This record gives sequence, structure tokens and C-alpha cells, in this order.
Amino acid sequence: MKLLFIENRYKTYFLDLIAAQLEKQGHEIYWIVQNPNFLPQVGEISIIPYPSGKDDIDDNIDLSQILESDRQLNFFNKKDTTYFYYYYQEIKSLIDHIIPDITFGESTVFHELLAIKICKERGLLFLHPTSCRYPSGRFSFYKFDTVEPFLGSKESLSKDEATTIINSIIERSSKPNYMKKVSINKEKIYKDKIKILKGFILGEKYNTPSPLVKFRIEKQKKQNILNWDSLATTEIDKNVFSILYPLHLQPEANIDVWGRPRRNQLESIKSLASNLSKEQILYIKPNPKSKYELSLELIKFIKGTSNVEMLRSDVTMDAIFNDIDLFTTVNGTIALECIFANKPILTLVEVFFNRAYNCLFMERFGALQTHISKIQNDEFPKLSLQQKIDFLNLLNNTSFNGVISDPYYSSYSMSEDNIDDVVQAFNYIIEHRF
Repeated sequence: MKLLFIENRYKTYFLDLIAAQLEKQGHEIYWIVQNPNFLPQVGEISIIPYPSGKDDIDDNIDLSQILESDRQLNFFNKKDTTYFYYYYQEIKSLIDHIIPDITFGESTVFHELLAIKICKERGLLFLHPTSCRYPSGRFSFYKFDTVEPFLGSKESLSKDEATTIINSIIERSSKPNYMKKVSINKEKIYKDKIKILKGFILGEKYNTPSPLVKFRIEKQKKQNILNWDSLATTEIDKNVFSILYPLHLQPEANIDVWGRPRRNQLESIKSLASNLSKEQILYIKPNPKSKYELSLELIKFIKGTSNVEMLRSDVTMDAIFNDIDLFTTVNGTIALECIFANKPILTLVEVFFNRAYNCLFMERFGALQTHISKIQNDEFPKLSLQQKIDFLNLLNNTSFNGVISDPYYSSYSMSEDNIDDVVQAFNYIIEHRF
């Protein structure tokens, strides 16, 4: 079987170990590499040359969704878009030559999103293996650029096992793997910066921002966090109805890709605020790893809006979780935590989590007061213990045992035991894809 992998910086080294095992089993392994600074060792490797500026390109292709989600355009002052059409042609040519049975990669940066578009156009399967969040230590294969799982292990938890996990989520003692703190020493950080800078100098200016631009943006980010905290509160006013919007980290596929068309968080916050009454407050909680979503425009809007409050960066979700009357999110893990704790939760896009009866998709911001009335009248849906167990088992049987990460953030992901688990999951997908 022909298996195509798409390079994604350090994740490439992890997937290369998977590919090596699959090659031993007789599969043909292919790679498309955008950044030659991160080369795999296994299979037939196609490195796309950087654009020359003289390439004959067809810019009549509709790449609007990809352009909308691109982090270079949205956050790093990139203006030119001609390279998108160059890479589209190059990736299309390679995929047409290989005709892979399955393509594996992320739905994060532009060349991966182009590969997804091309696979869709060709009727070819593209899967993004990544954490399913809960249960911890498991991952799903998501189809194309969605969070819709493809197949799964069909493994079910016993009532006792499921109840233990549910209680740990409610008690907030369990966290998804990607949320666990990682200690990265200064030497490792320095080596990474040198590697990325080397790639930029050699021509990788398409997924790598200019160091000068990034320096300015990082400096502004730090100032924004200081400004935010100087204006923020640490407590929830229990005398009024409280709504929480936890900010998504940006740039990140979770909102920039999976969160379309609500990827503009400032606009979502404005819409939520405009649909509140005077007796209701919208609290904005920063992401613990705040990046560029904490903008000057957002701070200015909140300062000038009476029913919106900032929460300080050191305020944890654990500290305020029980005090919030209604949670809102685009596609955050908080949705799962609310489902199991029976806390009212609204998602701003339709996601897999909405399969839980008590996780509602709010298609129109104008419906906000209707949902608030249901909460105040104790009519917002709640799950029984058995319904929680059934939903947890839905997450469990549409996922597989294993940790998907890269060696920069997780040494365990490269361990023999984890590679064996992940390869087993890949084998299941390959065998049952039809």
C-alpha cells in the first residue's frame, strides 16, 4: 500500500519512526517535504524547491479558505500570496504521481492544508493523527481538516473505569497530554532557534516568519500581557450572571482551521457582548500560554465595554470553574470538561462534542438570551451518569491508545512502547479503511 506523509518540522522525526515500521511490513512510504531542514530517513522523499519568483503559476484556483487560516498572513505581516499557488501546483503534481492510498499529516500550516485540498479534490483519504484530549493518552485520526474521527479502536471502558475517569475530569485532576507542563532547557531552546534561523537564511520564509518581525511581535505580546494583567480582575462577581470565554491560543489549528468561520475571536467576543443584558458579565480568560490572540484591539474593546471583564493571567480554570454560570468556546477542551461536569456549555462552531446532549451549538449569537433563560430556569440539558459513560466511550472507541507528539515536546512519544502502540493504530486504519 502507498502511504504518503507530509513533513511538519519536528513531528517529522516522530512520524519517520512510524513510517519505518510500516515500511518493514511491506508498505511503500513517500514523503512530501516543504522544509528540507527537517528531513525523514525512510521512504521516497520529494523535497519541493523554494519558489524562484519566475515560476509559471496558475492563480485562478480558489484557495480562500487556506489563505483565511494562514498564520503568516494573519499574524506575521506576510503580504505576498503567490507562493500558495506555486506550492499547490507542486504538491498536486506529486500527489498525482504517487496516488497514495492514505496521506498522513497535520491540518496546521499552508502546505499541509494545500495537500488536504488536493486529496479532497482527488477523492483521496487524508488523516490527521492527534490527541483526542480525553481519555488522556489516546489519539484519533481526524478526517481532512476537521475534528471528525475516522474509525477507531472500538474499545469500550467498563462502568467502573469510565466513572473513575469522569470523576477525575470533574475534579480537574486529569489533564490531556498536550496540557501537561513540559520542561525545556535553555540549551534545547537555543539549538531550536539556531535550526529555525538556519532554515530561514537558506530560504524557508513560508512557514517561518522573519526573525525581525517575530522579535517585534514577541515584544508587543509581552507588553500586551502586562497591560492586560494591570487591568484585569481575579474574581467572578457572583451577584450577576457570568459567562466565560476562554481565549484560544493563536496561531493554532484548533481555531484557525477547525474553528472556521469563528476564528476571529475579537469579533466573536463583540457579538457575545452585544447580546448581553446589563445584569450579565462576559469574562475573558487568557490562555495559559498566551500568544498573539491577546491583542491591543482586544484590550481596547474590553476597556471600553461595561459588560466585559478581563481575568488576570494567573487566574486558573480550577479557581473559577464552579463560579461560572455559562461557558462558551469555539472548539476548546473546556467543552469536554463541561459535558462531564454538567456545566452549561455553548460551542460557536458545530463540533464532534455536540454529540453530547448537554453541549449545544449556538449557530446565532442572537440565541444567547434563550440559552441563558434555560439555565436560569434549570432547563438546560444535563447528562445522567450513564449518558456520561456512553459519551466517554464514544471518545474511547473512536480513538486509539498512544501519544502523538514530537521529540521537542515529548521524549515519551519516541519511546519503543509508544511507537508500538501508535503503529498498531496505523495498522488498524490501513486494514479497515474501506
